[in-house]
Amino acid sequence: MKGLTCSLLTVLSLAIGLSPVLAQSQYQEQIYRARDRVLPALIHIQPVVIDYMTGREKKHPVVGSGVILSTDGYAVTNYHVAGKAERIICTLSDREQVPAKLVGGDPATDIAVIKLDLSEYKGKITPVVLGNSDSLDVGQSVLAMGSPLALSRSVSMGVISTVNRFFPGDIRLPSGEKTGQYNNWLQTDAAINPGNSGGPLVNLDGEVIGINTRGVFFAENIGFSIPINVVKEVTRTLIAYGKVDRSWVGVHAQPLQDMESFFGADANRGVLIASVDPGSPAEEAGLAAGDIILKYDGHDVSARFEEEVPAFYQMIASSPVNQKVDLTILAGGKEEHRIVTPRLMGDLEGRDFDFERWGFTARSITTQMAIDYRLTDTVGVFVTQARMPGPAFTADLQRGDVIKKVDKQPINDLDQLMQIYQAMGNENKILLTVHRRGDIRFVLIKCNGGEQKEGEHE
Repeated sequence: MKGLTCSLLTVLSLAIGLSPVLAQSQYQEQIYRARDRVLPALIHIQPVVIDYMTGREKKHPVVGSGVILSTDGYAVTNYHVAGKAERIICTLSDREQVPAKLVGGDPATDIAVIKLDLSEYKGKITPVVLGNSDSLDVGQSVLAMGSPLALSRSVSMGVISTVNRFFPGDIRLPSGEKTGQYNNWLQTDAAINPGNSGGPLVNLDGEVIGINTRGVFFAENIGFSIPINVVKEVTRTLIAYGKVDRSWVGVHAQPLQDMESFFGADANRGVLIASVDPGSPAEEAGLAAGDIILKYDGHDVSARFEEEVPAFYQMIASSPVNQKVDLTILAGGKEEHRIVTPRLMGDLEGRDFDFERWGFTARSITTQMAIDYRLTDTVGVFVTQARMPGPAFTADLQRGDVIKKVDKQPINDLDQLMQIYQAMGNENKILLTVHRRGDIRFVLIKCNGGEQKEGEHE
């Protein structure tokens, strides 16, 4: 990369009449200015997060990065860094440490906002300048800043490799939430390692144009950042409301490329429906797999290529809740109209609880979870993990089981199961009725360590 940069500078300098040495010097000074404009706002974040994925409530420290957005202490980082934080300590540019609290997080875009406690801080707060990610070009020089592998205040350099990278399929955060549905990613060859998460991607004007999110293990020079225009919108909402609400209609799209003729569609027009969620507004409106949406609320829509799909989902997510939307669709080769009424998606993340005596952790079921795991509804409690060794593990309770009853009492939600758990105290035998991949199973948990038996009803 260094040799290539020098060669390009030599050609450029000769073309505009500068000496190669002078051009190199000016380019280096530009890098220094960009670095110095952002370093005062760069923070090293050390949260203590709560994890339920081992079958017990577990607290452990992590490291990440962030940047200060305002003089009153608001800062942005990744949701997977601070979204589950119980306690946060931040190290500022002058190496002073201050506590912070979580303002809100959005797992769908992997963004979280924290607020520094500056009540006893005597230094100066210098926020970053946010740029415009829509104006980026492939090949543009950028700096990735943060704390890779806990090495704070590090800077790496590269270029923008792609401005609209799309990841097909489900991308999940370490805590299990789905992410990346509503945005594309900036791809860069600037080094991004664990600990860089939440740090800034910076152009040579010293403007933050992305928030670094992840690198690729076993790959060199492939890293990804959230475009800053997405970050601006999400952080404004999190600061104002503490969460991001989105609308939902229940359609899943896929790129139409090379399939237009099979559906009687024109190139570069329309969004192909791959599936429709049962019981969703889309199903109620009569939409079905194979239909093509041509207009949404009077606006032409298109998703011929995979990188166009997130913009379509974002259009739906921004629709007013409970207000009818007119769709123009192509169904069976004919244009028709459908009326769909978006509903509130609700929280993407469920609440977790450690049923310690019984030996498992579980989560409340959100609408998004019901969609992702193909559950029939949100009734019951989702098992996230059985602790090994432990009573639930011995009884063959499994991740993904949905608890529907305790003994003979129906379970509607997590709160109800928690109340029963507290009321049962040190009861030794607990019979759970669970749904597992379409079957009903009975799981007998023995808290005194005896042999468990399990029956099955087809």
